[in-house]
Amino acid sequence: MLKVIEIENIKGISHKRFELDILPNKPSLLVAPNGFGKSSFAVAFNEMNNRRINLTEDNFHLENDALPPRIYIEYERPDLTIATLEATATTNTISSELDYFVINNPTKPKGIGSQYGRATATLEIKDVVLVDRIPESISFGNQYRVAQQRFGQNAKVLPNPNEALSSLKLIEKLSQNYQALERAEGQRIKARIDAIIDDINLQGGTIEELTNWVAANKLNDLKRIEYLNTIGNLIHEQDLGYNSETKSYLVAIQLIWLYNGNTNNFKAACNYSNYQLDKQRFEHTLSTFNCTWKGIRATQTGGQLVVKFPKAIYISNGQRDILTFVAMLFRARQHLKKDANILIIDEVFDYLDDANLTAAQYYITTFIKDFNDEGKRLYPIILTHLNPNYFKNFAFSKQKVYYLEKSNIQVNQSIVRLLRNREHVTIKDDISKHLLHFEPTHINKRAEFNALGLRELWGESDNFYQFLFSEVDNYLNGLQFCPFAVCGGVRVKIEEIAYNRLQNPANQNSFLTTKKTRPKLEKAEEMGVISPESHYLVGIIYNEGMHWKDGLDNVSPIASKLENLTIKKLIRDVFT
Repeated sequence: MLKVIEIENIKGISHKRFELDILPNKPSLLVAPNGFGKSSFAVAFNEMNNRRINLTEDNFHLENDALPPRIYIEYERPDLTIATLEATATTNTISSELDYFVINNPTKPKGIGSQYGRATATLEIKDVVLVDRIPESISFGNQYRVAQQRFGQNAKVLPNPNEALSSLKLIEKLSQNYQALERAEGQRIKARIDAIIDDINLQGGTIEELTNWVAANKLNDLKRIEYLNTIGNLIHEQDLGYNSETKSYLVAIQLIWLYNGNTNNFKAACNYSNYQLDKQRFEHTLSTFNCTWKGIRATQTGGQLVVKFPKAIYISNGQRDILTFVAMLFRARQHLKKDANILIIDEVFDYLDDANLTAAQYYITTFIKDFNDEGKRLYPIILTHLNPNYFKNFAFSKQKVYYLEKSNIQVNQSIVRLLRNREHVTIKDDISKHLLHFEPTHINKRAEFNALGLRELWGESDNFYQFLFSEVDNYLNGLQFCPFAVCGGVRVKIEEIAYNRLQNPANQNSFLTTKKTRPKLEKAEEMGVISPESHYLVGIIYNEGMHWKDGLDNVSPIASKLENLTIKKLIRDVFT
């Protein structure tokens, strides 16, 4: 669990401490308004190498290189011990425990000068380096004859291991099990394997007869040998054409010998095989987008595997955004190798259209699953300015939302109790009609409010409206206010203004019986009363603030909007 992330003196952040408790292997959405410092959060990790924080000139806080940058992390390990990790301009203990990678928008403007005094600009998509250094092409070598000689008299029972060594997916699995390959050649285990080989060499018969004898008499013994069973099972699961579990274990013995005969060569051959598999996977992903006609493909350039994009004008925004995201996700896979890893996605999702947003979430979900299947912990941190509770951009099944800009505004608890009880059968219709919307007729629900433990005085709508408007007045005059009361006051006032401009009683009645504020304003417009555009725009305030969702931070999203000076001006205009 990532318990705390603290950042000092990096780009727009002087000092911020985020107490988060982020869980592994689920999308974590960190929400904050534009200007808060989300990009600075991403920069902090992007500018950190394995040894220290190495800020570029533009990323010093206040452009002052004398202010020391710092990233501090409290990380709870699976055994529940707490690691306190820190990176500065000279040291980095974070990299000893965690790998980290940042994905952001690679599209950058490029200016082109002219000797005639005119200049032009184009949008260019930066090349994405998928693999920093293509490994040397190393083969496993033909060790079949060597293995046969080592096995002895009945070596003909050994299947050729070439099918196993040619399987990119199997080699990937073997790369994650070097320890099993090494320990399977330990003295005690080697003695058990050699004893079984001696028994096989005492038998006679054809290859088929020998294989059947091993299956009937020795397979269970082989399966009980630790580390050998790990490799044998990996081979058998791949369905490589050996057609029997027995043959898979006989191949496993050969791979153990091959690994321990020349460990460095085996690992180098695995590295190249894994590179081929990664390249193959990425090319398959590109083909699913049907965009290769644009020349977008992974190419080997200068010892690197690189995706080159055309100028932004030659590719649609949607294609550009999703392809660059997938390419960066692929690059992240090459960098996140530890048991615990942080992946930061800086506002990339905020600008995708619906279809590409769905595709991007599919790929990040698959990415998480791959880490989970490997027993690793991935912390995907998605930085966004869109509140997922209101903007339905994010549809992850296990997402968790964190609000970075916590509000200290004190909410009136009587309002909270009212919103929690707004669906109660005894007051439901009256609350919606007479309190949370404008309604000129008077009600008295004091008894019902008292029975539910609500503020009895508010059972009369006139009293409730008076409270709402007084809180709006406090808000506009810089005094302490309840954000939910302000939201309610704005809604009631806007509806009241439209209602009063309708002169015909029949039209007024039609307005009052229309559900929800926006449809009310649209109904009034049909009858000749046009509300100012600002009355529609502040719907982000009055629609959010009249509901309470348990288990969520209901206050911060609304408070951050009310603190916006433009929003405050729009509300002031409503009340003047």
